[in-house]
Amino acid sequence: MFDLSLNNKVVLVTGVDDMLGAAICKRLAEAGAIVWIHRFNTNVAVDLQREIRAFGGLASIITSDLQTAAEVQAVVKKITKENEKIDILINYAEESADTSIDQLTPSAWQVAFRVNVDVPFLCCQAIIPVMLGLNGGTIINITSQAASTGDVGPVYAAGKSAFQSFTKGLATEFAGTTIKVKELVAPISLHNQNSSLQVKNKVMAAVANKILLLCSPYLDEEIEDLDKEGVNK
Repeated sequence: MFDLSLNNKVVLVTGVDDMLGAAICKRLAEAGAIVWIHRFNTNVAVDLQREIRAFGGLASIITSDLQTAAEVQAVVKKITKENEKIDILINYAEESADTSIDQLTPSAWQVAFRVNVDVPFLCCQAIIPVMLGLNGGTIINITSQAASTGDVGPVYAAGKSAFQSFTKGLATEFAGTTIKVKELVAPISLHNQNSSLQVKNKVMAAVANKILLLCSPYLDEEIEDLDKEGVNK
């Protein structure tokens, strides 16, 4: 019997501003995690928090731009003050620029890169020492197929490509330690306007389930087998 419980695990999910982010938070809360929902804007997160608490889950909201090391440290301090630890970091915050390259401003490009690359870097830099001091932890970076396909525009594709490279480098640095660094490549179908809500809901459920597997203590080979068997569905 495989144990996918996350009871008493403290999880920070960054950039929860869409249905996939909400699905991930709900799935982790269902597994018993104490979920910290990060938002750049609080409004949407309040509804999600209520939904999680309605089924007995544990969820708190934290709002921050996460643009500087000081802002990220303040978030980490708040979480550790209340829960004493951070077991899992899920870097989901992302930004795209819905405009053609000839209309794209340098500032819009820089903002997108700050969210897609700088924010996860700052979060990892601040949280890894906390994890190392408390028996390790797990970092899951959610990238995108757009990194290789170029979909969703050059800004998004370039940012996700850089994020993938960062993830590989981080995983190499901490290989053999108590820090697990994992990547989940989100399907591009989630950005396809022609995809039906039914299809997107199915994809989001699959992604949320895979996140739960990646949060587990199992080895990569075991996770792959569990994912194929669908034991967490």
